[in-house]
Amino acid sequence: MANRLEPLNLVSYIGGLNLRADQFQLADDESPDMLNVDIDPRGGFFTRRGWQRWNVPSIIDLEAGPQTTWKPRNAYAQVDSGDGQLIYVVESNKIYIADNTAVFSLISGPVCEANPHQADLAAWSDDVYIACGISRTSYRRRQPSVGAPVIETLLPETWSEIEAPTHGVMPQAEHVEAHAGYMFVACTKEAGVLYPARVRWSHPGTPDAWRSDDYLDIEAAGGRITAIVAFNDHLLIFKTNSMWALYGYDEASWQLIRVSSLIGCPTPTAIGRSESAIYFYSATSKGGIYGYSGGAPTYISENIRPVFEELLSFEDVFVSWAARKLWVSVPWRRDIGSTEEPSSLFVFNPDIGNGAWTMYRSEFGTPAPVLDGSDIQQKFPLAAFWSDHEAVMVILDALEDAHDIIFDPAVLGVSPGTGVLTTIAGDDIGVEGIGSVGQPFDSYYRTRWLHAGWPDRKKSWRRPTFICKGVEQDTDLIVETFRDYNEVTIHRTRTLHLRANGETLWRELGYDDPLKHGFDWKDLGADSPDGRGANWGTSVNGATLERSGSLGLARAVQLRVKPSPATPKTRWGVDGIVAKFVMRRFR
Repeated sequence: MANRLEPLNLVSYIGGLNLRADQFQLADDESPDMLNVDIDPRGGFFTRRGWQRWNVPSIIDLEAGPQTTWKPRNAYAQVDSGDGQLIYVVESNKIYIADNTAVFSLISGPVCEANPHQADLAAWSDDVYIACGISRTSYRRRQPSVGAPVIETLLPETWSEIEAPTHGVMPQAEHVEAHAGYMFVACTKEAGVLYPARVRWSHPGTPDAWRSDDYLDIEAAGGRITAIVAFNDHLLIFKTNSMWALYGYDEASWQLIRVSSLIGCPTPTAIGRSESAIYFYSATSKGGIYGYSGGAPTYISENIRPVFEELLSFEDVFVSWAARKLWVSVPWRRDIGSTEEPSSLFVFNPDIGNGAWTMYRSEFGTPAPVLDGSDIQQKFPLAAFWSDHEAVMVILDALEDAHDIIFDPAVLGVSPGTGVLTTIAGDDIGVEGIGSVGQPFDSYYRTRWLHAGWPDRKKSWRRPTFICKGVEQDTDLIVETFRDYNEVTIHRTRTLHLRANGETLWRELGYDDPLKHGFDWKDLGADSPDGRGANWGTSVNGATLERSGSLGLARAVQLRVKPSPATPKTRWGVDGIVAKFVMRRFR
C-alpha cells in the first residue's frame, strides 16, 4: 500500500522579503515577514551579526542637554594620502569630525543649512570642500604639507580667469562634487539671486578658483537640482522629477543628456554609489529604489513597494552602498506604517538570487546614513545612528553573537559590583551578565503559506523536521503555527532545543589543573568574564535535525521561527524545513 504521507520541502529562501499584501503572489522562496535575519546565497536563513558602537566617548552628551536626540542628516568618509580615515557627521547644523581614534570634535565655523541634508562634502586630495547651503558661506578643511589642518572660509563670488586665478573661492551652493578634474557645485546663490537649476564648475585642476561664465542652467523639466554625483565618465544631475547626465571634459565639449523625465531624487543622502552602479530613491510615481549603470534607471524595490507607498517623509530616506550591499533606511515600520523618523533598515544583496531584500531593526536607534565606502578601513560599513539615547557611529555586522552594543556602560547604569543592567530611559531592556553591555534584538523568519498546491483542500500536517545550523551555545527556538490564511491567531507553539556540540573547553592550566580535571564546564568557556578557560577544541560547523510537534488539521499552514527569550543573544539559523502532510479526501 502506498505511503500517503507526503513531504513539502523548504530548502531555498533566496527570494528574500516580499511585502505584498496578497501572499498568493509570493514565490516559493520568498517570505512575507522577516526581521534581523540574513539569507544564505545557497539556501537557509540565519540571524544577522550584531552592531558595535564605533566611538567609545559619545559625539555629544545627550544627557547633559539641551539636545536630547541625535539625528544626523549626512555623513562622509575620507581616506587621506596617509591611508588614514576621517569621518564627518552633520547634525543640528554642525559638523563633527573624527580620525581613526574615533574621538569626535566640532569643526568651528561652518553653519550648515543646506536643505535637507544640511551640508554636502567633497574631497580633493587631502582637502575637503563643504557646501553649507545657498544662504551660507562654503568652507574648506585644508591639510597643509606641514602642520595641523585649518578651516578656511571660501569667498563666494570672486571670479577670475584661468590665466590669473584667484584662490580661496567657492560659490554658495547646496551641492558639491569633484569630477573629471573639476570641482562642481549646483543650486547656487549669486549676487543675492537664487539659481536652483544651475551647475557651476571650477578652473581645471584648481578647485578653489572659478570663472563667472563657467555654468550651465538646466531649466527643462522645471524644479531645482537636488543632487550631483560623479559616475564613470559623466556627472549625474538629479532634480526632483528628472535626471540628467553631463558628459565631456571642458566647457567646449560638455554635452547634457536627459536620462529620465519622470523620476528624480529628493536629496543627495538618498543616493548610494557602487563600483558599477548608482542606486537612488525617487519619490515620484509612488516612490521606490532604482539602479542606474549608464542606461535607463531600473526599478529594484518591487518586493518592498508597500513601504514607499506609505511614506510621508521623503527627505528621511537614506541610501548607501557598503560591504557589497545596498542599505536603505526609511521612516516606516511594519504594522505601523509611516513614522516621523527612520525606523527600519532594508538591505538589498544583489548576490543572492536575482537580488534579495532583508529587513533590520534595533529598538534603540536606526543606522542612517550608512557611509559609502566606509569599510575600506573599518572592515564593515560604518553608519551614523539616529537615537534618543546615544550620539554614536556604529559598525554594522561586527559582532558574532545576536546582540548589539550601542550604549556605553556608564549610560546603562551598570553597577561596578554586579554589572547588572536593568533599564534605560524607562524602557526595560532585560538583565545581562556581569560586565555585559549587549542588547539582544528580535529576530524571526515567517514562511509563505504552505498548501501543497491545493489551497482549499484539508490536510493533516504531521511533525515537521527542521534542519538547524549548529550552535555554539544551547539555544531554544520557538515555532509558531498559523492556519488557514489567518495571519494573526497562533494555533500552536512548539520549542526546538538545539544543543551545542564540537567544543572542548579547558581551564587555564589544562589537564594539570586539579579542579575538575582541567575541564571548564562553564557555558562560555574561554569567553567567560572572569577569563577562565582556553578553547582548545574545534567548532563543528554542521547541522542538526530537530522534529517539532504536529501542526494539526488545516488547509494551509504558515510557520514563524524565532529564538526563545530564555536564550537571548545567541545566533541561530535554519537550512531547511521539511513539512509532512496527509492529504484529506477532496469534497
